[in-house]
Amino acid sequence: MACKLPSNSLSAAVRAHFGLTQPELGRYLGVRREQVAFVEGGQRTFSVAAEQRLRPLALLLPGVLLNEPPAPPLPAPAEPADAPDAPDVAALRKRLRRCRHEAAQLRYEQENQATRALAQAQRQRGLAQLRAALLPAPGASVAPDAETERRRRWLDALPAEACPAPGSATARALATARLRGLLAEAGALEQLLAAGAARAGAPEK
Repeated sequence: MACKLPSNSLSAAVRAHFGLTQPELGRYLGVRREQVAFVEGGQRTFSVAAEQRLRPLALLLPGVLLNEPPAPPLPAPAEPADAPDAPDVAALRKRLRRCRHEAAQLRYEQENQATRALAQAQRQRGLAQLRAALLPAPGASVAPDAETERRRRWLDALPAEACPAPGSATARALATARLRGLLAEAGALEQLLAAGAARAGAPEK
């Protein structure tokens, strides 16, 4: 993904700010992807021409990255219930393991979706900022030159999406609701099992 960078070099910072890949930045600078990788790895430096093209982008740094909204609070634990009979304990433990497993999978998927959404928002913002910085304003009476046309072709060739779509808002809301339900069920099962264990260990009256 474009958001994972190998160094803290200037070109890496530019890519991070605008959500660009190494090949995409290389095409803008007029160099190959390998050259960008070598520079970001500290093994080479850009040519004077590439540095001059990089400078307008570098002047737009630093930017403020978008943040994901905070995760919703977890549901409150369920009230303690009566302890199950001994034959039900194995079934409750099996269901508890299943709830924990499904909840862990949902958490992992939500973390990936949040990462993709952040990268996508970052790239959209970056592309808009690049167009505003590198091309004449709409309606401006500026005679096009070779460099402006080269920049326009480079921008037009950039895909709007560099990361897989994070999923619709409805799908994310349903996943959050399912996670809440699994956590609530797991909490209730834990309390049932704890109550059963306490009753089993209590001395008879």
